[in-house]
Amino acid sequence: MTPQVLAKDILNKIIYENTPFSLALKQAFKRNDLPKEDRSAVSAMVGCVLRHYLVMSNVIKNQYPDMESLGVIALLIAFSNALFIKKFDQEECNKEVEKYIKEGEVKVQDFIAPYLEDKKLVPEQIEVGSFEFLSYRYNTPVDIIKMWNKQFGHISANKTLRANSKPAPTVVRIDNNLLSDEEFFAKYADFEAIEGAPGMALYKGENRFKNSEVSEKGIASPLALAFKEMLDEGDLDPLRGIAVYAEYANDLFIDLKARKGGVAGVEYIAANLSTLTNTKNFVAKNNIKGVNIYEAQASSIITCLSKPVHTFIVMPDSSRFNLLQLLPDYFLRFDMSKLDELIANQKAALKEASAQVEDDGYLLYLVDTLSKKESINIINEFLQENPEFTLLRDKLYFPYKKYGGSYYFAALKKAKKND
Repeated sequence: MTPQVLAKDILNKIIYENTPFSLALKQAFKRNDLPKEDRSAVSAMVGCVLRHYLVMSNVIKNQYPDMESLGVIALLIAFSNALFIKKFDQEECNKEVEKYIKEGEVKVQDFIAPYLEDKKLVPEQIEVGSFEFLSYRYNTPVDIIKMWNKQFGHISANKTLRANSKPAPTVVRIDNNLLSDEEFFAKYADFEAIEGAPGMALYKGENRFKNSEVSEKGIASPLALAFKEMLDEGDLDPLRGIAVYAEYANDLFIDLKARKGGVAGVEYIAANLSTLTNTKNFVAKNNIKGVNIYEAQASSIITCLSKPVHTFIVMPDSSRFNLLQLLPDYFLRFDMSKLDELIANQKAALKEASAQVEDDGYLLYLVDTLSKKESINIINEFLQENPEFTLLRDKLYFPYKKYGGSYYFAALKKAKKND
């Protein structure tokens, strides 16, 4: 199978069969033994098509309104190869498209030619700076752009769009059981300390982090700054009790593992099988002892705990807009109509967990998204309804800030009763 045909099959699975990007690639490469160079070219092509999908598919639809779905994908590949990737044989790409072009329709090379001569992908009749223009320019659904514009203003919204179109900075958590911060930065010059966040570093090296000595030896691992800063606000004392409720696979244990004293005694409640499996695999791979892992919904948290805990960490599912920067296909995955359902679930998870926090204990809340409705608004409403809790600190992270990411955390403390 030629690289362009394989790329077409992968994109068909991602776009029309809802297969996640990484899984579609993994399955395809498992079935097709390609040289490393061809695998790299296929991956680059699939990613490029997805990163420009909204604008290029619109241009194609306007020119070929009746083209079948596989033809659209073949043309997306030919289009992307001519304009951006240039790693496939262009004649072979065009030949694959010609199978789907009807008699009398514009030939593929004639369709592409004007764009090679600097014709803009965004149609000229679309007003520059409009929501539709920004959607095509930054490959982001209009509804999301409108929400960010309303909640944060057009300047922050535009900065967020630009940041999401670029690779995210590589922020890592140093395993302080292996090296102190002083030892780490003295030994590895490619890392920059993050002020106010001990144990964290920004990777500044030219090569990919995963190929570095630090990564290969497990001395540090990628971790969003929000996890570390949130956990620093709590009191992670296993003897007094730590519980976690999570509804998606996450990197929380990277930070817990890196702290002095270990994580024995953590009660981890996973809301679904994928989260459960991810957590069990991490615990087993890193030989972490003394962690109890359960699968249960928020309404069943009480059945997993023998008594209230001192610190409860809540990470419910969310719109997960952080993934817009990390995954080229996430814009296809999120359905804005489900936002109200997500918010209702977040409120329920927070309420159920809060009931299992002991007096003078901590409630920590984290969502990997950029939405006031899922973050600030939820916490404000919770505080109004639960006056025994006070807000110690909260923080909203934007991807255009130095350390990147779309996150929000809130650290709350429950009042101590006077006997």
